[in-house]
Amino acid sequence: MEDPLERKKRALGKASALKKLEQPDALPYDYGYVDLETIISSDSDQTCIATGEFIRKWQKGNRNFFHYKSTGPIPFRFGISSAVYMVEKSSYDNISIEVYYDSKHAENVKQLINDSKQTLAYCQNNFGKYPFKSIRFVEISGFVSGFNATAYPGMIFMNENMTFHSDLRREKTRDVINELAGHELSHQWWGNSQIDPDDRREDATMLTETLAMYTELMCYKHKHGPEGVKKMVKMYQDLYDIGKANSVDEDLMRVSPGNTNVAYYKGLLAMYQLHELIGEQKINTALRTFLQHYAFPHRPPTSKDLIHEFLRISEPALHKNIRKLFL
Repeated sequence: MEDPLERKKRALGKASALKKLEQPDALPYDYGYVDLETIISSDSDQTCIATGEFIRKWQKGNRNFFHYKSTGPIPFRFGISSAVYMVEKSSYDNISIEVYYDSKHAENVKQLINDSKQTLAYCQNNFGKYPFKSIRFVEISGFVSGFNATAYPGMIFMNENMTFHSDLRREKTRDVINELAGHELSHQWWGNSQIDPDDRREDATMLTETLAMYTELMCYKHKHGPEGVKKMVKMYQDLYDIGKANSVDEDLMRVSPGNTNVAYYKGLLAMYQLHELIGEQKINTALRTFLQHYAFPHRPPTSKDLIHEFLRISEPALHKNIRKLFL
């Protein structure tokens, strides 16, 4: 809880200061991962969704019961929803893809599944194996404010207005389904089970949201080509410039939690410039090695570790320019 007034109301005292990038972690590092098991019930016409793999469903009286369980330790981050859902299922490379949605909001479901397959293919080919047996996309109410989608281990909540009930015919210059699928699904590599940096450190958001923005951009590139990428980069350049008026323009490698203008927009622009300097293949080679060195249960990385991987696979003459991108 970050709001000072809310903390005071609950007698929590001042929030702890962020750990500095240079501050070493105590070893062995305690991720605080958990083995999660959930049994949840709801009305007989509703389906309950929770983090973990689906085990079984049963009825008792006028209630539906659902049992979910993680197949191994996951971050202590979970979500639960219950609604009268329709479900569309598919699969990719033995990974079950499931979309739970309102029956009146079916128009974008097939595209979401197709774009999810593209993202799974891209991430597995370039970064490493998907860590779960399934991925669930779950529609939630438009009354929930503050985000378009949010990812949990093996599950993604998506706002009805931005995804399921969005009129793609009116979006002539964007492909929001592809953007959201690429970004949120990539969090299964960057931030939800594999690369899981210490979010009490000042650089953590670069290692999650900036890398998700890069993955989003590359998935968009492979679907819409270089011209589509240029349009997306122009859009985020405009958003970044506008956002400077209401945010602190921090170094990307030390970005604070909640500074979306830097972690998302400046981050995408920096990764695009890196893409232009050394190319997609070298970036992805560095990211694959980064995952191998720092994915759970290895010690969590810092932004310096990521930058080191980019420098390691690039020409020395480019090192100065690469370092500047993350300032």
